[in-house]
Amino acid sequence: MNALLNMSEVLRRLLERIALASGWLLVIMACVTTFDVVARKFGLQLPYTKLQELEWHFHAAIFSLWMGYCYTINAHPRVDSFTERMTHRGRAWVELIGCLVLALPYIALVAYNSLAFVESSYLMNEQSDSTVGLTRRWIIKSVYAAGLWLVLLGILSVLLRVIVFLFSSRSQDEVNLQIGHVVTDV
Repeated sequence: MNALLNMSEVLRRLLERIALASGWLLVIMACVTTFDVVARKFGLQLPYTKLQELEWHFHAAIFSLWMGYCYTINAHPRVDSFTERMTHRGRAWVELIGCLVLALPYIALVAYNSLAFVESSYLMNEQSDSTVGLTRRWIIKSVYAAGLWLVLLGILSVLLRVIVFLFSSRSQDEVNLQIGHVVTDV
């Protein structure tokens, strides 16, 4: 059980490092957005389509590179009306079944097929539909694909913690299992 918990922690830390490192994309995105807005205000003649596409590329990259880590810390959206009255052990069983039956097969299939999605984009040298848009669309599609694989790692990390919690005598705090309804201070 220690090996499973250690593997889960290695995955969580890897996902955390990727998420925190990609957080700098927020600064770059803010600079691009600010430049776009200021340039428009002063009537500068620039390729605004490229700037706007660059903005949504940064949005997509930030989202994609954070998804896996967010799953490990229970920061993803979910509807907990079904599990809110359950014990933590009951929620863990729901999480286990949900991961094994729904999340893991689905995300594994989508992540696997994302490789062909990127490959076809690369081979046909896909670019923006706009004649003045960005080229090399395969780059942002690669980031999407990477995000899906990161979610797969996040699911595996949570799944390992759930297994340790359910099939050993360790407490929720020892396992650091973050599932179910989350209450935050605002």
